[in-house]
Amino acid sequence: MSRILVIEDEFLLAAHIGGLLEDDGYDVIGPVGTLDEAVKLAEDEELCGALLDVNIVGGKVDDVADILARRGVPFVFVTGYGRDHLPIHFRDAFVVNKPFDDQDLLQRVRGFSS
Repeated sequence: MSRILVIEDEFLLAAHIGGLLEDDGYDVIGPVGTLDEAVKLAEDEELCGALLDVNIVGGKVDDVADILARRGVPFVFVTGYGRDHLPIHFRDAFVVNKPFDDQDLLQRVRGFSS
């Protein structure tokens, strides 16, 4: 299974990430730009990993990260904010900083299955 949930509310960046992953052979779920939809997909979908923007339309992705962690789904925070903006219990999680290098992002995603 190579299904990646992408949670990103900036349209152009979401489209770029989605295209990048699809070109690399992944089935992209999303991109999702609302927290309600992100929570539902995190709970219901079979996933091999997820990319989470920390701030979605002014709200935090803490609940989504908690759901994914509980389900054992690996994820990476993709953010322009610093590590101090991550949920406190995920401060040691993997982070890809915006702006990011495409190959760095793909390397993290490829690591989900290893």
